[in-house]
This record gives sequence, structure tokens and C-alpha cells, in this order.
Amino acid sequence: MNHINVSVTVDRKVDEAAIRFEQFLREYAPETEMNFTLRAPFDLTALNVGFTLHRDVTARITPLAQGGCAYAVAWQPVEPGPFPSLSGTIFIAASETSQDQSTVTLDGHYHPPLGVAGEVFDAVLGKHIAQASASDLIDRFGAYLGNVVAPEKTVAPAAEFIPVSQFA
Repeated sequence: MNHINVSVTVDRKVDEAAIRFEQFLREYAPETEMNFTLRAPFDLTALNVGFTLHRDVTARITPLAQGGCAYAVAWQPVEPGPFPSLSGTIFIAASETSQDQSTVTLDGHYHPPLGVAGEVFDAVLGKHIAQASASDLIDRFGAYLGNVVAPEKTVAPAAEFIPVSQFA
């Protein structure tokens, strides 16, 4: 099992960020599950190539405590294939540098599929895909919570959540 830990800082106090996150859940996951596209950008400068891998996942985000700042998160690919599922926690906490900022952290684990072959793939490329996907997701959460544009490192606007059902 492999570990992922990514975070983003937003310009909102903890209580404000928590309220915005609850608004996000009501807006995008009214039935406790949502479909969205994870994006993992690749920049192979040495080969003069850049592309973004897109994978649709079904995610479930549930509060761990009433009115708290911790949420269980789990996602699994919509389409079967050699892509891992993830389970973990999203935390919203006060920034260590400013009371007017919050840090949103995704801490989770995934198990590469396909046994030994999956472990080898993960060591070479899969870990990058998992890390980039989690970073993309947490950046989009941060953009939503902070109402700002996240750092541009993907093809689509970073703050945009696109339900898979809109692509059908």
C-alpha cells in the first residue's frame, strides 16, 4: 500500500473554509457520491512532450464528525482497468503562518492493482499519476474554498469540477 499526502493553503479562516467545503459537498455531491475527472499532467521536457492523463472516478466524501473539519474520502475508477482506488482523509486546519489562512490536506493510501506488475508500474510511473491526481484534486478543492484560481498546471481550468454525467 502506498501513501499520498498533499495540501494547499487557502485565504480563509478555518471556520470559513469548513463552511465552503460543506457548500461544495451540497452542490457537487448531493447524494454523497460524485463523479469527476482526475487529471495527472506530464511534462516530458527532454522529449518536448506534454500531456494530461484523464481518469473518471466515483468519489465518496463523508464527514467524520458533526461540524468538524475532517472528512473520509474514497474514490475508485468508473471504468475497469489497471487504475488504483484510494481511501483517506481530508483535513481542514489553521495555517501555521496565518490565522487568516487554512490548510486543506488529503492524506490517503492506495494499493496498485495487478500484483507485482502493478508494483513495478507504480515505481516507474504510477506513483507520479497518483500524486499528480491527488494534487490536482486538492488544488481544485483549494480553489473552490478560497474562491481563487489554483496554480495553472492542467489543460482545463483548475477550479472547475466537471461531473462525468455531463460528458454522456
